[in-house]
Amino acid sequence: CKMMVKITELSNQKNKNKFNLFVDGQFYAGILKETAVANNFFVGKEIEQNRLNQILLESETKQAFCKASDYLVSRIHTKQELKQKLTKKGFSCAAVKNAINKLEEYGYIDDTQFAKLFAETHKSLSKRMLINKLISKGILKQTALDIAEYLDINQIQTATKVAEKYLKGKDV
Repeated sequence: CKMMVKITELSNQKNKNKFNLFVDGQFYAGILKETAVANNFFVGKEIEQNRLNQILLESETKQAFCKASDYLVSRIHTKQELKQKLTKKGFSCAAVKNAINKLEEYGYIDDTQFAKLFAETHKSLSKRMLINKLISKGILKQTALDIAEYLDINQIQTATKVAEKYLKGKDV
């Protein structure tokens, strides 16, 4: 026995791209107009409860994905930073998880790449400070340690090259 529900009202929101969806006389959710049209929602339509929830999750995931993409335009973010921002905006855990997974799939989020770029642009930080900052941004401890170690080796190699160049031709 599948539980069926009935759409009893679709009304405009202040946001011109969304409707208020009422099911069985009760406010159910705000949905994108695009979602309502794509799924042929109309007053009086009966739909299976599980299918309605699935449609709403897909719509919310799309909205979370778009919001996260907006954040990524300004700068690269870690997975944790995006999760926090999206959750703060009121997206459900499931929608946030789906959006983050999709962004990772597309290669828009890469915590290791973030850590490398962050380390490169914060060379003045001590090794310990760098590791702590990376961890606070959601980078795994081992990744932070690896990046800091890699930078240490690079700095030693660079310093050695500079010293060799300076000493070349000098009588030591």
